[in-house]
Amino acid sequence: MNGFPFDTLALSQKHTAMIETYMLEQLAALAEYRTLSRVAETLHISQPAISRSMQKLEDELGVPIFERTKNRITLNALGEIAAKHAKGIMSAHNDMVQAVRDAERRMRTFAYGSIAPAPIWELSPILSQLYMGMTVSADLQETEDILRARLDSGDYNLIVLTHPLEAQHEPGDSLYFSQPFIRENLSLLVSNAHRLARRKSLKLKDLAGEKILIHNKIGFWFSVCKEKIPNASFLEQNDLSTLSEIANASDLPTFFTNMSDRIGICPANKRVIPITDAEVNVQFWCVCRAEKRREYAAIFNAIRRFTETA
Repeated sequence: MNGFPFDTLALSQKHTAMIETYMLEQLAALAEYRTLSRVAETLHISQPAISRSMQKLEDELGVPIFERTKNRITLNALGEIAAKHAKGIMSAHNDMVQAVRDAERRMRTFAYGSIAPAPIWELSPILSQLYMGMTVSADLQETEDILRARLDSGDYNLIVLTHPLEAQHEPGDSLYFSQPFIRENLSLLVSNAHRLARRKSLKLKDLAGEKILIHNKIGFWFSVCKEKIPNASFLEQNDLSTLSEIANASDLPTFFTNMSDRIGICPANKRVIPITDAEVNVQFWCVCRAEKRREYAAIFNAIRRFTETA
């Protein structure tokens, strides 16, 4: 018998049935909550059902893992070992389920993130045309770190930044592919009576101490304006149409860009004064992982055609 006692082989052959995941879930819960009543309450099943499951698990293992009294069941030393492994198996099980569901979502969704809203206005129609039958999902983020992390993790297929990404893995081997997209230039909208109305151009510092209407979902623009304009009071709005109405009805200045003009949200009877700071006159770039460049060739061709005709 190759040196194995007969009864050891018999035991091994006897206990080869698959242990079902619901038993492991209940075992792990029992280790955590310690009483059948707490486990039953947490898992929404009856105590007798848990008792039967634990008896079946014990039979499958072929060793006693519980100490039983009239009204109580507790884990013995072997049970604690079994429960530790059960937790690990359930964690791996849940990770597998989540990974498969995430993969399925990615297969039917093209997700991207942008550092500003204007690229979303222009890019989403392009992607919707290319990926008919799929969901195109766009997120607005204020920081590059979040966008880059989600691109690297695979949560985003593409990101839009204010500069190309050219991080090098090895000399001559870029991790990313970047292509220029639209440009956006910031201006200030003021009434003819405003103290700055006769200026031909402005710096952000010239707006020190002003009360300024501002949309609070504008990505990186928001933090730049707050950082570069000393002592300004920002009157935040989360709806563009409301902001436009207030700007039309008051003498409060607000921000405006060439892209705002393209979608027709310019308040009437206002003077547009360009802001010349480099931080608010930006070239946007569409960025993907380098290994996706060929797969997304149609996207970059469409972007190229769009920028040539815009």
